[in-house]
Amino acid sequence: MTYADLLGLTVLEATPERTRVRASVTAAGLNMHGTAHGGLIFSLADEAFAVISNLEAQAVAVDTHLSFFRAAKVGDELVAVATPERVGRTLATYRVEIRRGEEGEVVALFTGTVSRRVREA
Repeated sequence: MTYADLLGLTVLEATPERTRVRASVTAAGLNMHGTAHGGLIFSLADEAFAVISNLEAQAVAVDTHLSFFRAAKVGDELVAVATPERVGRTLATYRVEIRRGEEGEVVALFTGTVSRRVREA
C-alpha cells in the first residue's frame, strides 16, 4: 500500500497539461481545530505535483510552497488541479490549486519546482 492509498487519494486525470487528484476529508484527517490537517492538504497537492511532473520525465522535487486560504471540514471532497507554469529541459514549475469539489472555491495554493531529466529508452 502506498502513502497515497493510505490517504485515499484518487487520480482522476493525468495529462501533461492537467492532472487532477481527489481526497475526501474524514475524521482521521482532522487537526486539533476540527478542520482538515495541513499535512493532508499538502499530501493531496504533492501527489498531483508528483504525477504531473513525472509523466514525461523523471522528476524530483527541489522546492515547494503551500498557502492556505480556507478551512476544509469532514465530508468535503477536495480536488487538486495541477498545471504547468513552465517546463524546461532540466527544471519545471507547476501550480496546484486545491479546490472544494471540482469547480469550488480554492482552499489552498501549492507551487512546486522539480529537477527533471528525460527517461532513457
